[in-house]
Amino acid sequence: MKTLKDLFELINKETELNEGKMLQMTFSVDTQYNWCSMTKIYKFGECMEVKPEDKEEKVFSNKSIKKPEELQEVYWTIYNSGRAKY
Repeated sequence: MKTLKDLFELINKETELNEGKMLQMTFSVDTQYNWCSMTKIYKFGECMEVKPEDKEEKVFSNKSIKKPEELQEVYWTIYNSGRAKY
């Protein structure tokens, strides 16, 4: 079973792997309300004409991590959607 510590380590690894990439993954974790969000942001160059709504893709928003089962689901969603495969 994955723990909250494991979740934070995975988010930290994903954040490190974001540096200098066109695809940025942003995370928001609220331990008061026990939820997590993940968004993929595509960083396009100035020369590319892309509408602002085309740059952001929500993977999940305000997903609960109150129960161990919910935490597992969030962890494995980030793991499978991200770059860190350790």
